[in-house]
Amino acid sequence: MSNHFSHAQTQRLASIPALLGLSLLPVPAIAFDPSGGTASLFVILGLGGFTLINLLLQGLFFFAGCYRSRTFAKRHVLSALLVPLIALALAIYDHRGWSDFALNVGIICIGTGLILLPLQLNQLDKTAHAKADWILSLGALTMLGLSYIIAPLALFTIIVAHIGLASTPKQIPKLLNYLALVSGYGLFGYWLYQTLVLFQS
Repeated sequence: MSNHFSHAQTQRLASIPALLGLSLLPVPAIAFDPSGGTASLFVILGLGGFTLINLLLQGLFFFAGCYRSRTFAKRHVLSALLVPLIALALAIYDHRGWSDFALNVGIICIGTGLILLPLQLNQLDKTAHAKADWILSLGALTMLGLSYIIAPLALFTIIVAHIGLASTPKQIPKLLNYLALVSGYGLFGYWLYQTLVLFQS
C-alpha cells in the first residue's frame, strides 16, 4: 500500500513541471467592452424617462384643451423631438454592433411615435375644459412635488407654469402658477449648480 501511495505521489510531482509550462502559455484576455454603454443608458433611462413624463404632459394639455391650437401641438412636438434626436446621434456615434444599434433605434422610434401624439390629438374635437386654468396650475404643482424627488423635473414644472400663466386671467390659478414657477426655477437652478460642482470635482 505504501508503494502505491509513493507511486501516486511521484505522478503528482511529475505533473508539476507540465502545469507550470502550461501556465506560461499566452491566454487570450477577456475584458468587458464598455463601448455602446453610454448610448444605451441614455436611450433607456433618458429617452424612456422623458417619454413617460411627456405622456403625462400630453394628458394634462389634452384635458386642459390646449391641443385645440395646432400651433401649440406643433410647438410641443418640435420641442420634444430634441430628445430622440440626441438619442439617435448617440446611438450612431456609440454602439457595439448592429444588434445593439438596431435595438436602440427601435426604442427611439417608439419614443418618437409617442412624442408625435399631439398631432393626432389635435384632430379630435376637444373643447376647452371649463377648469383648464385649474388643471394647468394643479399640474404645475404636482410636477413641482415630483421635482423634490427627481430634481430635473423642475424644468417641466417651469414649462407648465408658464403655459398656465399665459392661459388664465383668474387670480388664484395665477398665484398657484407663480408659486410653482418661482419654486421650479429655484429647484432647477440648485440642481444645475450641484451638477456643475459634481463635474468640476
